[in-house]
Amino acid sequence: MTITDPNHAGAMLERNASEAARRTLNTVSLGAVAPESYAGKLHSQDRLQGLVQGTFDRASSEASLIAGSARADIDIIRRRELKANPFASDLFGNAYSSVRELPGPLDAAGTKAAIVRLIDRSLEDACRDVDRHAASKLKTQKGTDRRRRRLKAEIDAFMQKLLPVLAAHIAGLVRDELADELGRRYEACQRAQAALRRLCAEARDPGEDIPGSHRFSCGPRVEVVLKAAAVRRPDLLDRNGRPTDAIWSAFGAEVAAGNLSIMENPQEAINALQRFLESTVADALDGLTLDGLYAVTGEPPEAPSWIGRVAARLQAVTREEPYRVRLAQVPAATGDVLYDQVLHHIQTANRSEEPNRLQLVELTYAFCADEVLRADPRGLERVLADILPHVSNPKLAEALRARQSQLTSPGSDRDGAIDRAKDNGGSSHRTTRAEL
Repeated sequence: MTITDPNHAGAMLERNASEAARRTLNTVSLGAVAPESYAGKLHSQDRLQGLVQGTFDRASSEASLIAGSARADIDIIRRRELKANPFASDLFGNAYSSVRELPGPLDAAGTKAAIVRLIDRSLEDACRDVDRHAASKLKTQKGTDRRRRRLKAEIDAFMQKLLPVLAAHIAGLVRDELADELGRRYEACQRAQAALRRLCAEARDPGEDIPGSHRFSCGPRVEVVLKAAAVRRPDLLDRNGRPTDAIWSAFGAEVAAGNLSIMENPQEAINALQRFLESTVADALDGLTLDGLYAVTGEPPEAPSWIGRVAARLQAVTREEPYRVRLAQVPAATGDVLYDQVLHHIQTANRSEEPNRLQLVELTYAFCADEVLRADPRGLERVLADILPHVSNPKLAEALRARQSQLTSPGSDRDGAIDRAKDNGGSSHRTTRAEL
């Protein structure tokens, strides 16, 4: 691995750069500098400088490979960091500080100067000796071997002096590619974490503002919903539905399993936290009916609020004929918590014998829709605007939306709306009963 410890990222990159430099310099050999059979006048020193210059030219590709490997390692460490604490960003901060301390790369002029500076008199003499002997017609095998061995020793010594220079150059290129990136990611994480902390500090009890994502479109107070979720997920929520410390590591683990860049954007981090909390509550409530919700929390239903208001509306608009309500969220074989409370206000309520996702408040609105329309079409128009955003049953939503469209169509008058309601009311009423 390129980086295993962010605190010493710079030193680790230097070791990788040194290995890359050694691997690159191995391509410069005696055979490449001074071929044994060379047609023409040999200029081994110029050839050596050209080959070495080529290794510096290839340094950028080596640096890119090292940087790519470093990014992969950083992502692995970052995932481990997020699993422990989504508010952590020590990885980027420490790695940035360490990498930033590396020296910068050489420019073109600096590269040439470094190569020339390291070619000493001994290497120059060995190159001239081999060049001169290669052009001589009186050369002997023994003399050739001796001169070439000397040149090889000088080239090896030159490469040893050149190795740290090339390694530092490659490390400098990696620094230029990674340091600014690590700094930007660190600052982005700091902004996102500040936004998350601010969101948590400013969180308040939503009171009556209950989101529909918890499956129950109308009814329970948010604290009842959270208490029910706490019963199902005591590892993440305390008995009052407040998040425990474990919820943050769970959130970090979910982020670590997906796109890491989410935690480097304040708004995306907030959205991810919102999705995580909503899915946590929704998963905890999976399979719960309204009756089961109140049963697991030990809380009484809000009879003085929504049940009472619905009952009062039914009693006010159905004086001419008796009304009956079947409780879709209270199947025949389950508890009595909700049923007993509803019976206190709606004496004609019966249990549902069929599985149904329709909510109690939606059901009562469906039964009183025709009565409200006969009493006050414009009043129904106002009521429908409040009902529609909370309707979870698709067929009921379609019927109410069609009724609203009739009421708001251009040129309609009171009598026309009433006549259309009477024509459609029976079929709508029957559809609702059939759905139940």
